[in-house]
Amino acid sequence: MDEKLRIELCNNLNNRGGAVLAFPIPELFELLEELFTEQEATLAAKMPPAAVSAKDLASTLSTKEADLVPVLESMTDKGTVLDREKDGVTLYKLLPLLPGIFEFQFMGGKDSERHRRLARLFKDYIGIAEDKMRQLVPIPEDMTSFARVIPVERSIDVGPRIYTFHQLSKYIEDAEAISVGHCYCRHQASLLGEEPCEAPRESCFSFGPGAKYITKHGLGRMVSKDEALEILGKCEESGLIHLTSNTSNFLEYLCNCCGCHCDSLKKIKETGLSFYGANSGYYPEIDAEACIGCGTCEEHCQMDAIAVNEDETAELDQGLCLGCAACASLCPSEAITMRPTEGIKEPPKTSKDLRASVAKDLRRGAAEAR
Repeated sequence: MDEKLRIELCNNLNNRGGAVLAFPIPELFELLEELFTEQEATLAAKMPPAAVSAKDLASTLSTKEADLVPVLESMTDKGTVLDREKDGVTLYKLLPLLPGIFEFQFMGGKDSERHRRLARLFKDYIGIAEDKMRQLVPIPEDMTSFARVIPVERSIDVGPRIYTFHQLSKYIEDAEAISVGHCYCRHQASLLGEEPCEAPRESCFSFGPGAKYITKHGLGRMVSKDEALEILGKCEESGLIHLTSNTSNFLEYLCNCCGCHCDSLKKIKETGLSFYGANSGYYPEIDAEACIGCGTCEEHCQMDAIAVNEDETAELDQGLCLGCAACASLCPSEAITMRPTEGIKEPPKTSKDLRASVAKDLRRGAAEAR
């Protein structure tokens, strides 16, 4: 893959947006060489932002449709291109680096020499890219987040102040299809030889058309609503944080994240920016008299936001808390109650609304930095 093609591919990947940009640096070039053959890279560099049929793409590139289809299908199998059916026609769309290509490499739970190489290459590149993004793209403190936390539902009092976008059971009830795959962060860590935590591996959900796509391409399996709730229950028993798309009408995915492997949670701890995951809108209120100082909350808090003090009473660092409600749901003495914060805002309704809000905030951040 020559230098010109690498740059063209980087530029086209950046046209997709996402949380991590494609910076033309050696670490990315090495990753691209593993993800794309030269033929695939040449095609990917020319794909339009919107989903396109092989026929229309062939017309644009002045080539034969029959020559493009095998390449597009190969890219779909490798998780660099998304395919979907519309009116009986297959449409193809190049994915962004993250979220997108990264997740599709690891959520199937596969272990091979190639997957181990990809795990290392993504780790090497993403760390550098995120630092570059923070340097080059000013992020306002009130930046719209790509993701948000949904609290453990049984810990939230059902009343006039609860919002449907906080009710995970409602999204599951309304889903036409649900699939579950491996946690890509924990699986990547395993491929890198890192010490695995005890959290469930099979814990990343997709809904609706996304669930069907995941199952079709062997990246997960279809589950019933009852099994989905059962898996979520096990995740909650481990104190995992429900992290999902920052939308209200429909959830594209639902991750169950641990503080030891989830890059989003690590970045929130490191930077304090909600850009990586918005607070649920609830906070824990601790009853000091009811607290028995057992340390269950401290043991299971993924954000290290709660700890037992010298008086053997749980104490909260509200600056680190994401309102996941793991502490409240696991407290054996029921000493923790989740309270809503004032002025809870409804998330953007759709993915399109979310992307528009993120882009608007980035433009505002750039203008303020001038």
